[in-house]
Amino acid sequence: MKILISELSPLPLDVKERFSNAGIEVDYLDDMESFDPSLYDVIYGRIPIALHPYNAFTNLKFIQLSLAGYDSMPIQKWLSDGKLISNAKGVFSAPIAEMTVMHILMAIKLQPEFAAQQKAHVWKRHEVREMGFLKILFLGTGSIAAETALRLKPFGLLLIGLNTNGREVEPFNVTGKMSEVHEYLRSADIVINTLPYSPETHHLMNEAFFETLKSGAIIANVGRGKTVDEVALLKALRSDQISFAYLDVFESEPLDANSPLWDHPKVMITPHNSNSGQLTKERNYTNFINNIQHYLAGEPLENQL
Repeated sequence: MKILISELSPLPLDVKERFSNAGIEVDYLDDMESFDPSLYDVIYGRIPIALHPYNAFTNLKFIQLSLAGYDSMPIQKWLSDGKLISNAKGVFSAPIAEMTVMHILMAIKLQPEFAAQQKAHVWKRHEVREMGFLKILFLGTGSIAAETALRLKPFGLLLIGLNTNGREVEPFNVTGKMSEVHEYLRSADIVINTLPYSPETHHLMNEAFFETLKSGAIIANVGRGKTVDEVALLKALRSDQISFAYLDVFESEPLDANSPLWDHPKVMITPHNSNSGQLTKERNYTNFINNIQHYLAGEPLENQL
């Protein structure tokens, strides 16, 4: 069995040694000027279709994605061709959760206003809310939402999570169906979107969504950019229907330099950067090595699609 490591950045030496110690024969795309795609049974990372078309990988059996999201890839085609596919679910959840919690706290405690006052040398006090007893609504109850909710739970918030069928998921206090989202919006103080992109979630957060939302609510989007109608979002910000928005993902990336979101005083932006952490690559490589061992033993894969 041969494996092609097709990562966006070179693997560190200690990780290469781990693959070697695990008895895995590996080629690294960054080490080769050219390669024969028909040689590989397994790919880690992305299929390098810029170098060879997908159908040139004639012996490919298992694809280990190094990302959690896969809406930009022809996953259904690969699955219908009989490929085993596993993603990086959970690998990036902790840093995304930490970044989200930080921005929610900053919004509740009016840190953008205080930062602006400091810059202008203005001494002005404000009424600031406590976190306890606020209602926080999560769109999605997957690993990112669950890790975020876990970190927010000690503040005493009511944690509500919506998923496809309303199934109970820890650590949410209440769970409901996504089809009933508008019923929950009316009382939500904070909305955190962690949903993946699909035709069903396209512009889910639209004008009707924001109009239904409790006035003065805070939103955070760490799911997918195309789930939010940015024109409708700007309208809701201008009317004070939304008091603050933390945005890590956008309809088009990178965000256009002329977008009014950049300079909006009630918006905080990170450049699709919330998933960054010093432990994410280690979790990804460990996940892959574990899955290779499962694959060789004929066992179910972790995070198999």
